[in-house]
Amino acid sequence: MKKYIAYILLTFLYFSAIAQDISEVESKGVGINKNDALQDALRNAVGQAVGVALRSETKVENYMIISDAIATNTSGYINSYSILSEIPFPDRFEVKVKAKVSTSPMKADFQLLSKSIGGVRFLVMADPKHAKDKNAADYEYAVQKINNHLAEKKYRYIEKTRFESLKKEAANMFQESNTEVSYAQQLAVLADAQFLIVLSEINTSTVMGAFDIPRGTKVSLIAKAYDNCTGEGLGTITLESNSKPDADLSNGFRSAIDEAVNNGFDKLLLTFTSYIGSWVNNGTPFELRFYNTGTYRDFRDLREKLKQDRNFGGDLEITSVLNYTKLNATFKNKADEMADRVLDAADAVPVMAAKRLDVKLIYGRQISFAPQNYIIPDLVKPEGETENISPATTAPVQKTNAPVTKPKSSTAPSKTTTPVRTTTPAAKTTAKPASKTTNTKLNTTTKTK
Repeated sequence: MKKYIAYILLTFLYFSAIAQDISEVESKGVGINKNDALQDALRNAVGQAVGVALRSETKVENYMIISDAIATNTSGYINSYSILSEIPFPDRFEVKVKAKVSTSPMKADFQLLSKSIGGVRFLVMADPKHAKDKNAADYEYAVQKINNHLAEKKYRYIEKTRFESLKKEAANMFQESNTEVSYAQQLAVLADAQFLIVLSEINTSTVMGAFDIPRGTKVSLIAKAYDNCTGEGLGTITLESNSKPDADLSNGFRSAIDEAVNNGFDKLLLTFTSYIGSWVNNGTPFELRFYNTGTYRDFRDLREKLKQDRNFGGDLEITSVLNYTKLNATFKNKADEMADRVLDAADAVPVMAAKRLDVKLIYGRQISFAPQNYIIPDLVKPEGETENISPATTAPVQKTNAPVTKPKSSTAPSKTTTPVRTTTPAAKTTAKPASKTTNTKLNTTTKTK
């Protein structure tokens, strides 16, 4: 009887392993302590399994960033593991593991992310307040090095020539803000870049040794990461070179920048990929903007309708100022499908149904809604288009402490030489509502590649 039960159990485990597509791999991780090294080893194990499990999916757009995002979500795929070795070094810890990785949920999550993530493109730029005069060339060099690493990873980014042309277009359309983030976001919108890396500082610092004796100097690059679709700051990352003698640094400052980017790029990229990886469990974050749509009570009814759809999640937090309301939510599918669901839910709210809402723009994971006959004020339009804004539909302009960018005219199209994505800052239209993020995000319409 016992042998029979054992046979049944082994058979069950065998077929369970097949059903889950278990992949057994060995990997090494490095960290400043044992736990960090272990987590790095497990991420590397999942990364190896991703490459095997998703080999047939290489034609999917954003394959690299999706597979890297999955690799950060170790708790969802590690079936079991054992530590083969652990080696402490003076400056680091190394751990080697053997792990069993379940690839079935990995494939399902890959399909989920590939549907919901949309086009992902990075804009890397230097803070215009710091990247000037004698330091401008060093900042430009550092930006190019980060772009080179993105290219090596097969991530899409805005190349230098396109970025320079965008700055000219932006100069025609906007007044440069005193805040590097809002100005960078404007450029990222024009570039159709969903993620933003702002190189805010390049510093040198003395490395002290025993008895407070200087033992060299290192170069640090301070990079700030943003989700440009929702305006959310993802963190500040420091990329550092190794310590160098002052004589070597004075003659090889660019090589120190190279080293800093080489040392810190994976950490910088992990900021984005771990953020995207969390979408598997929580849904993709969206920022829904509504103009001239309804009162708080109306939006409370809309929120209840959305909660009945299991694809919606997140806090569904409502922030509202007069005729402008923002709703943060997550959704487990594509942006256009989310827009359809929101319109259907709005039609079930009497006040909103009477206004006949429509989508005014979809920019990545930012969607703006307004009544069909309502034109968002101060919208910069491509040359040749006109607009008629009646006094009854024009939204009042509120004071705001957010950076404001102004088009040449509030009712006439901007004199740009090339039709570009139409944009308008939300802060120009209304007051900046209190929210979890601090960055003003732009509204857009027609996409350009």
